[in-house]
Amino acid sequence: MKELKRQSAEQQPTVWVGRNGVTKTLLGQISTQLKAREMIKVKVQKTSLEQMELRQIADKIADETSSKIVDVRGRTFTVYKSRKSGRV
Repeated sequence: MKELKRQSAEQQPTVWVGRNGVTKTLLGQISTQLKAREMIKVKVQKTSLEQMELRQIADKIADETSSKIVDVRGRTFTVYKSRKSGRV
């Protein structure tokens, strides 16, 4: 997990959660990116934080995409989903 955190710090966000929050479309986009790259960084806009806290958003996305939260910093978090079973 430490190695994943280090890699996470070097990544730029590829998904933004906007004022609509966590939608089915957003979850589909995240799932597609996780299949392609295993780990993605998500940035949450301030308007989304008026309805839910960052950790709630991260937990919901991780649950819905069957991924794991690697790191949470500021309004950004990283999720990871292994393409090979047994690897985390």
